[in-house]
Amino acid sequence: MSPWERRAVCGARFLPLLLAVTALGGCSRGLQTPRFSRPSDRATPETPGVRRLRTGAAEANLVIIVADAARADHLSALGYKRETTPQLRRFFSEGVLFTEAYAPAADTKASVASLFTSQYPDTHGVIGRLAGLGPDGSTLAECMRASGRTTAAFSANPYLSASFGFARGFDSFFEVFREVDIMPMGVGQVDGAVVLKSAVGWLRAHREESFFAYCHFLEPHAPYAPPFAYRQRFHASDAPSVSDEMLDYDANLAYVDDLIGRLLEAMDQLGLLDRSVVIFLADHGEAFGEHGVYRHERVAYQEMVHIPVAFRLPPRCRAPGQARAEVFPLTDVMPTLLDLFQIAPPHTMQGHSRLRLLAGEEEAEPAFAVSRARGDDWTGGVERPEQVSYALRGPDYTLLLGARGQQVELYHRGTDPAERRNLAQRQPRAVKRLHRQFRSWAATQRARPPVLRGGTVFVSDTRRVVVDEKTRQHLRALGYLK
Repeated sequence: MSPWERRAVCGARFLPLLLAVTALGGCSRGLQTPRFSRPSDRATPETPGVRRLRTGAAEANLVIIVADAARADHLSALGYKRETTPQLRRFFSEGVLFTEAYAPAADTKASVASLFTSQYPDTHGVIGRLAGLGPDGSTLAECMRASGRTTAAFSANPYLSASFGFARGFDSFFEVFREVDIMPMGVGQVDGAVVLKSAVGWLRAHREESFFAYCHFLEPHAPYAPPFAYRQRFHASDAPSVSDEMLDYDANLAYVDDLIGRLLEAMDQLGLLDRSVVIFLADHGEAFGEHGVYRHERVAYQEMVHIPVAFRLPPRCRAPGQARAEVFPLTDVMPTLLDLFQIAPPHTMQGHSRLRLLAGEEEAEPAFAVSRARGDDWTGGVERPEQVSYALRGPDYTLLLGARGQQVELYHRGTDPAERRNLAQRQPRAVKRLHRQFRSWAATQRARPPVLRGGTVFVSDTRRVVVDEKTRQHLRALGYLK
């Protein structure tokens, strides 16, 4: 019997998602049957390097650390001019850093739903303000629990709550935002120290077990309320031309960097760091007016979806510390982990394993990433699909589509990493090639994207999502609900 057969078969009780859509009716509504990559396509051939990783990671714990809204180009560990992330610099040097990683959505709920399911937003449908994660398929937490690991999550973001279905597969789900009261003016910041304390306490109590822990810090997310010492340091050391808001964001990023360093140190002291696969990532980025917009959710440009993703593997894996420039969509995290741990994957994933890259090897075909943004529409595009935009990023170029397909932009990231110089008129062949690739991808999704003819927006059934007043208060404080 193969290792895949010996390990727990994750999601064996689930069939692929089935849609009761007739050919004519489905096209008229812009819905179609989603396509999932076959489980046999996701397992990486066992080269010596891949075998070394699998052997070294056998029975290892898994810890995923998320810094909410941490855009990649504001990390000093990735070359940013202000010293924001010294702790992550060390972490990156000990692992495999993907410098071209992209979120599938410009908002937390849709992006983390993709992380947990390896599905794009146009298939999982978690894109409305009150849309929740549905019961179809298996989540990463369910797969890890099926493999015999104890599972726990620590969430500072009210969108990542049991109300929205994100507790699926977790033995313990700590909504740490509930420990923070909202001020009368509606301002409330969930201090990452609360997440740190809760997570370290749980790790100490479960250090003798095999586990999966998910830690979601709200920093550096707005309202950018860093501790005074961090704010003072950044405001005192920079030119007056930089906005106070951006300096507060950077200070908030430095604060969460320290908290992550303390979490890793605690794991080391508990003897867990070298027995665990640890991943650091962001769910999306943040804009400061680069394309005329601020914060996130609204557009799919680089500043909103370019994120850091890094894997630190146990020393037994003998994984080479490296920075990889291949495009890495967040939907590939789950398949890569299940491949590494040799846990049979569910049939409902759309991502692919990138284990060969972790082993320091090369891949046969270049990867691409698709990112989605809902625009100014707070319904997730149900009423105003013309606000929805997409960006397809290959190894060199970005194709951005919006306004029902009327907005077409092309950027060469090698010479224009900020995506400011639109080359669409000058390079029509590149536009045509990438548009063809986008249409091919779109044909695999449940909803035909509204930037294509006949497209629509699919929002998952929200009738079972009941949001309590405490959660609503926190969502309003973050600007997500009125």
